[in-house]
Amino acid sequence: MADAARAAATRSVVEETQAYYDGAANEIYREIWGENIHMGIFESPDESLQAAMDRSNERMSAPIGLTPSHRVLDVGCGYGALARYLAATYGCTVLATNISERELEWGRELTEKDRLDDKVSFAWADFHDLQFDDASFDVYWSQEAFLHAADKNRVLEEAFRVLRPGGRLVFSDLLVRHGTPQADRERIYDRVKSPDMWDAPDYRAALEAAGFRIAIDEDWSSNVAPSYGWVRARLEDRREQFSRRIGEDVVDRTSDALQFWVDSAHAGKIGWAYFVADKPE
Repeated sequence: MADAARAAATRSVVEETQAYYDGAANEIYREIWGENIHMGIFESPDESLQAAMDRSNERMSAPIGLTPSHRVLDVGCGYGALARYLAATYGCTVLATNISERELEWGRELTEKDRLDDKVSFAWADFHDLQFDDASFDVYWSQEAFLHAADKNRVLEEAFRVLRPGGRLVFSDLLVRHGTPQADRERIYDRVKSPDMWDAPDYRAALEAAGFRIAIDEDWSSNVAPSYGWVRARLEDRREQFSRRIGEDVVDRTSDALQFWVDSAHAGKIGWAYFVADKPE
């Protein structure tokens, strides 16, 4: 019964996350973030989030040692911007996966337009229970997706399983710091429909328990407030347009939630970390 209850809880979280990304959020992500819907690394306060996100892709991928022979699994791929970047930059083959059919559909269109569909393919996949064979990928990649996991230990175990010996897990994730009051946690979680968000020590312990060896562990938290502040500013700039399309109440709630994330990041309650971990040979 316990296993059945856990499975049911996981399915519920997956369905709620899918509904979030296939719903009104899709309008905001596509129109404001664009085809890349991740966090950005800012070098100046007046640059665009798009430029900062390009820098995130560069910083995350530079130490990995990717080559055209590598097969990469991108989990929680959004619209596939990272997958296209890796394929175009390093020549590797990427399978980009997601649970949002809307995001997968636009990702395929963008990839065909960029003539990268010989290197990048798309598939629906739930990272709690991947449909792929053991030891079938050289690199497992994820950006700001693990926060949606109902069972993060299970997700890391699945990552370990599908990686070949010597393979690398590369991920970044948003964090909620230990000591954050429960009421604040619930408001933070509600914006992205997350069941739970970890802090960096939780990931370190879980990675080691899953069998990984941590190679890189960096704190990029100073970029959280600029990223979400930039998005909120663009939303407010186009408030009238978005209100007509998705409703004024949705815009109000989204704007308020984004501001709370910005304030929480400034207060040290929300962080952002980058990890690279190796599966031993």
